[in-house]
Amino acid sequence: MLIDSFEAEKILEAYHQGKESVLAFFDLRFTQQRVLFKKDKIIIGDFTYDLKTMNKIAKNPSVFLVEKKPKKIAFFDERYYKLEPIKNTAPTIEIDGIRMHRTKHMTPLEDARKKIFTVNISANEKVLDICTGLGYTAIESYRMKAFVTTIELDSNVIEIAKYNPYSADLFNGIESKKIDLILEDATIAIKEMDDDSFDVILHDPPRFSLAGELYSQEFYHNLYKILKKEGRLLHYVGKPGSKYRGKDYISGIQNRLNEAGFKTKRTEDNESVLAYK
Repeated sequence: MLIDSFEAEKILEAYHQGKESVLAFFDLRFTQQRVLFKKDKIIIGDFTYDLKTMNKIAKNPSVFLVEKKPKKIAFFDERYYKLEPIKNTAPTIEIDGIRMHRTKHMTPLEDARKKIFTVNISANEKVLDICTGLGYTAIESYRMKAFVTTIELDSNVIEIAKYNPYSADLFNGIESKKIDLILEDATIAIKEMDDDSFDVILHDPPRFSLAGELYSQEFYHNLYKILKKEGRLLHYVGKPGSKYRGKDYISGIQNRLNEAGFKTKRTEDNESVLAYK
């Protein structure tokens, strides 16, 4: 069972109001359970916590496993990975303090659905999702009854996803063989794929400073080869650097995609480039 900082705040508020109990959400709002208060103790199922422990959870914007000693869903393995809760919706993942989803003005799920809508995925189409993350775009493609191949380099990201209830359909799709997860460097994986394999490619790389090879001319050329004629590519860019330095990364990306053979246009709402073969 999982508890996040938002629900910990709600539990503490009820405690300080002198209530005997409160109905709280767990598992990132997938389940509910009544929390009991006895003197200075907070009881969640089989576990009893003191106020200091609950305050620690409330003040730390994270997700915790409910155990004898609550365990944060975070770890360090050359980089720092954390499941980051977003109030009343699906979480994001942070890597070295950088959120891997858009969370301003839309939720991670809304962002994924908007991308799927933009490329107009249909049943039985073959979709390549590059940079799986928590699996939200792969899941939305799977729910459109597409056949999905998703590539993720970092196995630590998949380990974090296993704790996330909103990622459950990623693993359900893998089990049912409707989603094929490839744990490999995308620059290598796509070279091993047949030409004209996919109807749609969803490319959602980390920012350029973290994965410049996923923005290279060679990579775009290989994407062009594996996309079917009249296929669609949605390349998420975001706005890195634009706020402070006035940089326009999208123009450079469009130029390289055009050079690879694509016809491109910007989709401002998605902070992306939409390209066609």
